[in-house]
Amino acid sequence: MAMSEAKQNDRVSPVFKQLLAVSGVVLYMIGSGANIAFPGVLLQQLREPGAAFHLTPDHESWIASILGLALILGIVTAPLGLQRLGRRLTNQLSCLPALAGWALLFCAKGPAALFVGRSLQGFGMGIQAACAPVSIAEYSAPKHRGAFLATIAFSFATGMLIAHVFGTIMYWRSAAVACGSFYAVSLLLVSLIPETPPYLASKGLNEECRRSFRWLRGNDLGAQKELEVLLNSQKQNKVVTPKVSRWVTYIRIAKKPEFYKPTLIMMFMFVLFQVSGMTVIPSYSAPIMKEITGNTIDSYTSMLMVDIVRFLTAVIACVVVNKLYRRTVLFIGITITVISLLLTALLLYLRDKSYISEKYKWTPTIPMLFYMFGKTLGILPIPWAIAGEIFPLAYRSLGSGISGMFLSTMFFVVVKTAPGCFNAFGVNGTFCIYSLLVMVCGVFLYYLLPETKGKTLYEIECHFRGIPEIKNDSCEQDTMLNLEVVTGR
Repeated sequence: MAMSEAKQNDRVSPVFKQLLAVSGVVLYMIGSGANIAFPGVLLQQLREPGAAFHLTPDHESWIASILGLALILGIVTAPLGLQRLGRRLTNQLSCLPALAGWALLFCAKGPAALFVGRSLQGFGMGIQAACAPVSIAEYSAPKHRGAFLATIAFSFATGMLIAHVFGTIMYWRSAAVACGSFYAVSLLLVSLIPETPPYLASKGLNEECRRSFRWLRGNDLGAQKELEVLLNSQKQNKVVTPKVSRWVTYIRIAKKPEFYKPTLIMMFMFVLFQVSGMTVIPSYSAPIMKEITGNTIDSYTSMLMVDIVRFLTAVIACVVVNKLYRRTVLFIGITITVISLLLTALLLYLRDKSYISEKYKWTPTIPMLFYMFGKTLGILPIPWAIAGEIFPLAYRSLGSGISGMFLSTMFFVVVKTAPGCFNAFGVNGTFCIYSLLVMVCGVFLYYLLPETKGKTLYEIECHFRGIPEIKNDSCEQDTMLNLEVVTGR
């Protein structure tokens, strides 16, 4: 009976099951991309004559940036949920404030409702920002993990495109309903899958861990070997220590290289993510593209043009991140981004000084599209891929929360200050500032970031602990002995 049940389970490919497991998270992140991009169409429609209500410039900057403040609260909450409730239930609960936020946007009759709705969206996004890379990494096999983690970038790009398409062809209230529907489907899909095996192992639920792991990964020898390594690593971590205060515990954790090194790397990663203009461009895409095209292309058309380049590049990134080394993809993206930003700024400057004729005033659009390609290829997917891989299981919730704080703080700072920067320095000056900050982050990451492609999560943890691979022989021997007992060989 057990044998026939195992054969029946084997009929469904483990890759398909892993894809199903991450699909709920992917749909949530599509909704997050829509959250970020929605002000690009909402604010544009509310500026038109006959709009339901009108906003001041200060209202507009708060509506675009308040997600960042709400993200902080969500990210502070996320580690508690990840540690106490698990990845699955945390994913489910994060859908609820996001759905409520879109409902409030649909019903809004003034800026106050928009502020509250956007805050609820940001709170849910904050929880998910910490939860998504961890969940995807723990559901995925090492050989597929890069591609699955790259779907976060794909999801953001897809959500931004969808929000702008809906906002172009629909009234903003109807577009809000369409965008919010992704969270409802996400909630349904997340409810169909089991808890992640590493979380179950960390709680000592070994039998539940085995069932979840085998459902996701099958029952071949390689999968069994990785399962036993996972279970053994958690047995080794369960060392009884005297009770100390929480602050003493945090100080001890902060001194461990397997914690502070990944945290420092992710701080630079998420600062890079934001200062590259990742959230500024979608939030203010219509006025930015109007400036860059010299008003020679309709603002909605140019906005969708940028979204399509971002979307197509995100599709390519899903393949590239899984095929090439993480460092290679990241630094290719950084190089293209810096060159394209500086070239766009130079062409805008030359046009403003009348060195470019009216006939060719649209030329800054070309390096702008290369900029979208570069940042979407490397700067968008790699931080999320690394975030899901780099933290040890024991500190994954805490590390994700701290690094996520930098993501959300920089989100608010960069998006809130963008209108002021555009007014003070122009688009060209602001792009020069962004390119300089991208270069600074790139230099630090060049020396800090290790290669993680193809390594198991336990191998990455051993790297930061300073344990050479040859010292893992005892672990390998213990694993093989356990496998002989499990398989009867």
